[in-house]
Amino acid sequence: MRVLILAASVFAAMSPLAANAQSGSDASGGDLVKRGKYLAIAGDCSSCHAENFSGGKEIESPIGAIYAPNITPDQKTGIGDMTEADFEGALRRGKSDTWLYPAMPYTHYTGLTDADVKALWAYFKQVKPVENDVPETDLGFPFVRPAMMGWNTLFLDKGHPPGAADVSGDQLQRGRYLVETLEHCSSCHSPRGTLMQEDTSKHLAGGMLNGWYAPNLTPSDKGGLGDWSEADIVAYLSKGRNAHAVAGGEMGLVVSRSTSKLSSDDLTAIAKYLKAVKPVDTQPEASGPDGQATLDLAALEVPNGDWQSVVGHNTTDGATLYQGACATCHGMNGQGTAAPALSKISDVRSANAANVVQVIAHGINMPNDTRHVAMPGFQRTMSDAQIASVASYVRTNFGGVDGEVTKGSVANILSGKQQVSWIIANAAQLAWAAIAVAVLLVLALIGWAVMRTRRRA
Repeated sequence: MRVLILAASVFAAMSPLAANAQSGSDASGGDLVKRGKYLAIAGDCSSCHAENFSGGKEIESPIGAIYAPNITPDQKTGIGDMTEADFEGALRRGKSDTWLYPAMPYTHYTGLTDADVKALWAYFKQVKPVENDVPETDLGFPFVRPAMMGWNTLFLDKGHPPGAADVSGDQLQRGRYLVETLEHCSSCHSPRGTLMQEDTSKHLAGGMLNGWYAPNLTPSDKGGLGDWSEADIVAYLSKGRNAHAVAGGEMGLVVSRSTSKLSSDDLTAIAKYLKAVKPVDTQPEASGPDGQATLDLAALEVPNGDWQSVVGHNTTDGATLYQGACATCHGMNGQGTAAPALSKISDVRSANAANVVQVIAHGINMPNDTRHVAMPGFQRTMSDAQIASVASYVRTNFGGVDGEVTKGSVANILSGKQQVSWIIANAAQLAWAAIAVAVLLVLALIGWAVMRTRRRA
């Protein structure tokens, strides 16, 4: 789960004792590298920089494509000539040989301890070098790299991740370190402000990312995780599924590459911290259907068959499409057979239809060490109007949601376009206007000075 805002380092298999140790300065070289590997997994570096860390992924943002760099020690295209000080600067200050964009979550990594920076450096120095010349990020004027100096002045609080709760006790502090620094959860699960900074007044209260809804992670009973137990949170992070949800999209990658590989102690610490943060109410989920929904087979336009034949039909009847494409796994009444019961899935009951639409269109593909969770996507075989009909049918009949999903909303969701503030949308024009005003002021001052000099003469 997470995107405007992803990127570089942190955690894979080592003992809970080593994982929770915060000093590490006296560790042997091998132990330090092990610790760095675990940190690189916890920081979910591979989701942006690829599993071999050679980079190249195009990270979509509302202001343009940002390319994750090669962070292997390759001398030509990677970080082979980077010093430890450069590495620390990139992680905690967003600055090495150049200014970084906050798609690299340095506003979170600023909370990394010195010992963990050293461990990460030890690990990345010894990963296999890969030559991969990544495209240069070019967001255009005025989103040039030096502009990040001003942005950082406003929104980078050195040593303090945005919105982190004040907690006491070793376990809660560990949970805060994992959630707010290493896993940088709020970079996706918080809404954005006027200048695309995290809105700390709604910390962890949910946000849109590339057409997906990263849900409210606070313990609120209205739209949040109020009805999730600590065990539910641990199950979701370790397996990508529980009684309430199945991880899809970027969150599926986060689970398979990062959270599923954390120690049980760390997962418990995350769960306890999320239950301890300030609840923020958002639009509550529907309570579910009044009764058990069933399909009226006699009313269907086409006979039951394989989903390919049904979705090839031009019908936009939601029941017909559900029977052909979904009922085999989710059951005729949505109670699940080979797949989860839809009436229990929080995304189905959510006021935001984005994740239901995305899953129908793109499916789910989440490999992990114990079970590969997969569902086919139908974007190639269903039109936007058909996806809208299935989404409406599922949300109304199995989620109890009052509201239709339209063809236009499906197109908007699948486009991945993210709303930005008026200032960001008109940034180029405003910047040029500001430059023009500045030039006029300078010319006026020069003219005033010339006139004053002549009067004196």
